[in-house]
Amino acid sequence: MHLDQHHYSLMRGGLVHRLLLAAGMLRGTARLSLWIAVALVVISLAPLVVMTARAGTLWTPPPGMPLLGDYATLARVLLAMPLLVLAAPRSDTLLRNAFRQLTRAGLVPPQRQERLAALLAKVRRWRDGWLPEALCVVIAWLPLLFGTDSVSLLPGVADWRLEHGALTAAGRWYEWVAVPLFRLVALLWLWRFVLWTGLLWRLPRVGLALHAEHPDGAGGLAFLGMAQERFAVLALAGGILVAGACVNHVHYLGESLYDLRHLLAGYVIGATLLLVAPLLVMMPSMMRAKRHALYRFDALGNRAAALFDQRWRSGSRQGADADSLLDHGDASAFADFSGVYKGLASMSVLPLNRWNLLWIALHAIVPLLPLVLLAMSVDELARKLLGILV
Repeated sequence: MHLDQHHYSLMRGGLVHRLLLAAGMLRGTARLSLWIAVALVVISLAPLVVMTARAGTLWTPPPGMPLLGDYATLARVLLAMPLLVLAAPRSDTLLRNAFRQLTRAGLVPPQRQERLAALLAKVRRWRDGWLPEALCVVIAWLPLLFGTDSVSLLPGVADWRLEHGALTAAGRWYEWVAVPLFRLVALLWLWRFVLWTGLLWRLPRVGLALHAEHPDGAGGLAFLGMAQERFAVLALAGGILVAGACVNHVHYLGESLYDLRHLLAGYVIGATLLLVAPLLVMMPSMMRAKRHALYRFDALGNRAAALFDQRWRSGSRQGADADSLLDHGDASAFADFSGVYKGLASMSVLPLNRWNLLWIALHAIVPLLPLVLLAMSVDELARKLLGILV
């Protein structure tokens, strides 16, 4: 069980996993992700609260922006970062199921199983390599080599990070610890997304035996669309960041949601397309399978239709004493064939259905919905809803 769990896992491997294993943190706890999320929040936020409280910038009235009034920072540290950590185990479980489906669903002919095994072994080598995650660590802290940003978070608005144009102790902790930790968590997720995309990119070269008449309507690959949903958490985390930044702009700069409409729409569309884009690499194989199947079924359909027509004509000529066409098995067989052909003709050329797409899009949209409360009061919103429903 232990080997199988790691064999098909995208998350259980790499430099960070080895460090956790060496520290004994992977033994005897079923809530490791919860403890890691809590630890990251405490490390990132607790020193900021203490230092800003001493400096008097934990909570101050406008026009300045205190720590507890910096909605972008709170969204990043309190919501987005722990969300990515907590979502990893569940997402890994469902992605493992997709890996197993590739090896056990008969999608790869026996003579090409070695190619599939080599591909999965290559993905595991990249997952287990120390270099990619070491690069994630370097990239997370790389901006510090070029100096930290000593300008305000919003133009013309004094914030808790700065004092007389220089970073405060709280600002330095934020720039040197809190932000890099969030970058690291996000980069580790993006690396897993790259691994999954690389697997999909090379999968058609293995030589898939797709069945265009498969009842899932995607040639037997519909499970890839469900697996792709696991990365919707990236759209959710990104939406939380966008929502926090928009609240800051509305609250401190006086901008309206109408002014930010292009940003919000662009994020939802862009995030959704980015997360479903890896599935496009399966389109040529699925189109080819559908086209070849239609050629075969068209030829078979011509013969079935000719036999059906012959039975119809012969029955009508022989009169009432002959077997009725409805009593003969040909009618039922032809109806079954018609149903199979209609299913084949409606086969999707992407392993993605409307529900997969809607699920990913909703993850990008949901964090932005509270922004509606900024555009109108709760009373006004309730009156408008009642006016629509009543």
